[in-house]
Formats: sequence, structure tokens, C-alpha cells
Amino acid sequence: MQTAQKNNKRTIGKAARGSEGRVVAYFSGVAKIEGLNGVFIHETLVTKKGEEVALVIGFDEHYVEALFFRNLEDIRAPLYRSGKLFSLSLSPTITGRVLDGLGKPRDGLGPLLGKEIPVFREAPPIIDRAPVTMPLTTGIKMIDTALPIGRGQRELIIGDRKLGKSTIAIDAVLHQRHAAPPVRCVYVLCGQKERQLNELLALFEERNTLLYTTVVAGLAGESYASQYLAPFVGCAIGEYFRDKGEDALVIYDDLSKHAKVYRSIALLLERPPGRESYPGDIFSLHASLLERAAKLNEKQGGGSLTALPIVETQEGDITSFIPTNLISITDGQIYLERGLFQKGFLPAINVGLSVSRVGSKAQPHALTRVVKGIR
Repeated sequence: MQTAQKNNKRTIGKAARGSEGRVVAYFSGVAKIEGLNGVFIHETLVTKKGEEVALVIGFDEHYVEALFFRNLEDIRAPLYRSGKLFSLSLSPTITGRVLDGLGKPRDGLGPLLGKEIPVFREAPPIIDRAPVTMPLTTGIKMIDTALPIGRGQRELIIGDRKLGKSTIAIDAVLHQRHAAPPVRCVYVLCGQKERQLNELLALFEERNTLLYTTVVAGLAGESYASQYLAPFVGCAIGEYFRDKGEDALVIYDDLSKHAKVYRSIALLLERPPGRESYPGDIFSLHASLLERAAKLNEKQGGGSLTALPIVETQEGDITSFIPTNLISITDGQIYLERGLFQKGFLPAINVGLSVSRVGSKAQPHALTRVVKGIR
């Protein structure tokens, strides 16, 4: 595997202008291109002027499947390989910025500066990981006592719409201003309305949360590429701080909308649909994203990346395709129930159906003794 990675690194960065690609099918930013040879997954495609315009998400012996970053003005314009992976310029100044799903600034504060880091990376191998032992406090008593979350854990927040899933995630981010050692936060909005982004930014500015938080938003009205890439851009930012030896928290709000975006892309590319019309690799897509959350050992810097993905259920059905996928990937779930919400029990967490598989290992011993048997 190491040899293959070295060979791949030698390939990346070498422009392959010998072949010229032509779009043969295009709809809503999703395209099939012929004439490009030797492409690799997540390579960017460029115009004759060198401007990055599309991302390779698949290929076969005849066509390359690509997502365009914005609407294609001239469908007859030739495309070329860049020889580069889709990357993001990252430095400590990324904190406090507001980005779109493509990693471009949407706050008017100028371009991103720093070292280019690939957005798509492999999860840390087991040998580089350490046990999750340090707590990540959320400020919500029920979670911190009965469902403790550790730094480096993946805890799913699941429930019907309008039950307070995003509120729990936002409260966890707000509480990190009291965290010691500090926690860098990344809040990812995927497929949400612009109104929700504006409300979130107003709250974060009021509470000075942007001093330690970055916001990535692939909104519902934007391109499929922006909505598809937003969680991976947010994860790459969190990994940047983790690899520096710091602790980071990333919120994915929400992955059910992300799955629907990927389903639309796959259907436009005429990939075979599976259960609930989702493509067969939807599990692999979310697993590769969430497995990147980890606690690293001291040899790797000792940093951590905690993930709190959100998924929406229909009428409390946690047995549908995407919820069951994410439950099996994550280290536990916080389940919100409509019956509790209607009775005025907030947060409406059903402790019986919720679990944290890290549990008391990421909880102070004194607190563990106090809350023992509380469930």
C-alpha cells in the first residue's frame, strides 16, 4: 500500500495535457466526458486557461464522470487534466472564516492562505490511533452524564425534523469556549436553506463563537458539487488542526440531505440504484468520511477529531437505509423522540434508545461514580 501511495504521489502534480476531453452529456452540473485518459478519482479538470472547473468522481473505459463547480457556459469547450487532487489552502487563519461547499470564501475577507492540503484523504490507520479517554463536554447535563462523548469519538444525532437536533450540535459548539484544552470547531451545513446559515452566523457573532469556529455551507440552492463536497471540506479543516496536535470538533448538518444529493448525482450518471434508489457505494462514502474522526497517539501529535453527524428520520423510523448505515458506522447515537418533545421534555432525548459506546472511559471518574445507575 505504501508503494502504491508513493507511485500515486509521483503521478499527482504532473499535468496531462496530451488528452483533450469533450462533454458528451450534461445536466445540472453533472457530466460525462470522453477523451480523457489516465484520470484518477478526485482529480480536478481545468480549462485551456488553467482554471479548475470540475471534479472527477468516477470513470469507466469510455467516459469520465465529473461534477462541475458552477454552470457550464460553453459545453463545447475542451477540458484537460490538472494532475492535481482537489485541495484546500489551510493555515491557522482559517478559524473564523465562512466558506462555501467548495472551500471558497463567502465572507468577503479575501482568499485563503497557507499550504494546500487534499480534501479527500484516507482515515488514520489503527496503529496511529490511541484510545478515546478525554471527555468532550457539551454543556447538556443528560449527554455529559448518561451519554458521555469523548474527544475522537463519532456520535450520531438522530431524530425527526424540528426536534432539536441542530440545537444540540450548536449548544455543543457554543460550550467549547469553556473547553480546556481548547477545541477548534467546524460547523458544516449541507443542503440547508440560506436562512439557517444567516441565523447561525448571527448567533455565533453574538456569542463570539467565530473566535474558534469555521463555518462551511453548501446550501440547497447551490451546485451539486458544493453540497457534495461540503462535509469533506469541513473534515479536511478539522484534520488540519488534529494533525497539529490540537483537538477539533466537526458537525455535519445533515448527512441525510447529503445522501439525497449523492443519490441525485448517481441517478443522473445512470448508476444502478439500490435500496430506496440510493447508489450501492453510499455506505462507503459516509464511512470514509466518518472514519477520519480519530484520536491520534502521541507519536502522531496526540490530536483528536470528534464528529457529530446529524441525520433526519421520517416518523421516527430508525430502520430506514441511511439512518441504519450511520448507526452502524458511528460509536453511538443520541435519539430524539417526538413524544418527549410534545410533553415539553427538552432536550427530547430517549435515553433508552441512545447509547455512547465509549461511555465512562471518556468521563471523569468522580462523575462516573456519581451518575452510576442513573439510567
